[in-house]
Amino acid sequence: MQGRTEVLDRKIGRINATYGQDWKKTIDDVFDEVTLKNLQQLISQGIISTIENVIATGKEGNVFRARTIRGENRAVKIYRINTATFRKLEKYIEGDTRFKNSGNSPRERIFTWAQKEYKNLHSMRAAGANVPKPYHVHKNIVVMQYLGWRFRPYPTIRELPPKEPEKFLLMLKESIKSYRNQKLSHGDLSEYNIINRREEPFIIDVGQAVPDSHPLYSQLHERDMKNLHRFWKKYIPNIKKEEFQI
Repeated sequence: MQGRTEVLDRKIGRINATYGQDWKKTIDDVFDEVTLKNLQQLISQGIISTIENVIATGKEGNVFRARTIRGENRAVKIYRINTATFRKLEKYIEGDTRFKNSGNSPRERIFTWAQKEYKNLHSMRAAGANVPKPYHVHKNIVVMQYLGWRFRPYPTIRELPPKEPEKFLLMLKESIKSYRNQKLSHGDLSEYNIINRREEPFIIDVGQAVPDSHPLYSQLHERDMKNLHRFWKKYIPNIKKEEFQI
């Protein structure tokens, strides 16, 4: 375990050196003492071996590419233990009957959020939706399928719109129908969290997804569909709002 932890420390140091001071501050915010211990636990269990490079950074946490001991890529999402912006996400936990005992402290709530994303990924994927395959969740860390080629993650549709918008949208709708059949609303679906994996859509960032028992279930889905219509009408000019009644 000690040897693997030392490798992890070196990898984090390499990330700092590669991405500069701005990245270093972000990474230092993520890799607090609690998170390092949680990562060490994943390493000791053989879930991951090393952290390689940053994939994405956000207000609530960061996503890194990791490697298993067999050399397989994984995406590791780490939610920050100390983040004021996390309070904005409380509304997605409150009312979700799957997580009645979500804890009282901010740390416990963050752990619940990681569990929530992991469970949503499982439910959506089981229903047939194109989402990353979840592998493991521990405290504030979710390990999932890596959507990328080598060290480069695949782009979002905002970064790389599909070559055949109509065909791409049909596939995306199938994924949406799949998780809707599971009585789930994504809650934050837009061009920022739909990945273009070689002209195939993958939906990411599902932590805020809620079941039909949640009071915001319908409202969140309606907002998602408005977001999609706004984006797709730029590429399919005659598309109507009714086509997003999914």
